[in-house]
Amino acid sequence: MKKSCTISSTVAKNTKAVIVVSFGTTFDDARIKDIGGIENAIKNAFANRDFFSSNTSYIVMKRNAQKGVYIKDLATTLTNLKELCYTDILVQPTHILHGEEYEKKVLETIAKFKNEFSRLVVGNPLISNKEDFSIVAAALATQFPLLQPGEGIILMGHGSPRDNNKSFGNTYNNLQKSFDAMKLPVIVGTVEEDDSPNIEAVLNVLAMRNYKTVHMYPLMVVAGDHAHNDMYSSDEESWKTKIEKTGVKTSGYLVGIGRNPAIQSLYVQHAIIATSVKQL
Repeated sequence: MKKSCTISSTVAKNTKAVIVVSFGTTFDDARIKDIGGIENAIKNAFANRDFFSSNTSYIVMKRNAQKGVYIKDLATTLTNLKELCYTDILVQPTHILHGEEYEKKVLETIAKFKNEFSRLVVGNPLISNKEDFSIVAAALATQFPLLQPGEGIILMGHGSPRDNNKSFGNTYNNLQKSFDAMKLPVIVGTVEEDDSPNIEAVLNVLAMRNYKTVHMYPLMVVAGDHAHNDMYSSDEESWKTKIEKTGVKTSGYLVGIGRNPAIQSLYVQHAIIATSVKQL
């Protein structure tokens, strides 16, 4: 039996809400500044809606709860909003790709609630079609430092051994093509060894381009475990260590793309587009 809303219809309240749903992170700084950057941009853009956030990673939610940070999953958040009499819901994910996490944790959850609200719509991830590659590349370029001759940029994406990276060909290769078309000295790679281009491919390109110094950034919404350990640490297997062993100097930027205002604007645009479509 469905629960009816618990707030009396005679009480004036907002019936519109926006939920920003993220994978999540156990790094407090990344949660506040990376995910929080996107959340605040959407909150400001949709000031007419009450704001809520949720996560899709149950491991992250459990670990955060152990230290007193409580973030609900999307299904629980939607259930709560139904009980509180919200009728018009906008869900905007902060996921980068239309991959398994977005499909299984966001779209399938929303499908279960499609008859629970008068209107329930969802925005697209950051990269959802072929046109997004050049747009995202230009947005990412706004966070790069002024480069001197012999300097380059390395972006470490997550990647996946599954088929998520094969959307529109190869997501990371298409981003690489966009940077190349812009004539920017950027090398894009993935931390997943079974995906491409992996660190070996990155090192090969780096050798061909003969950069003397590279500035390294995570191509991820948050600068979490992968950024702090796999990308830029003193560990023997980190990208920093492997690159410096070739004689190339490095600078590491432990900031997620979620705190990039240009990237935040793209998520806002996806959310605005979502509000113009019909109920799912």
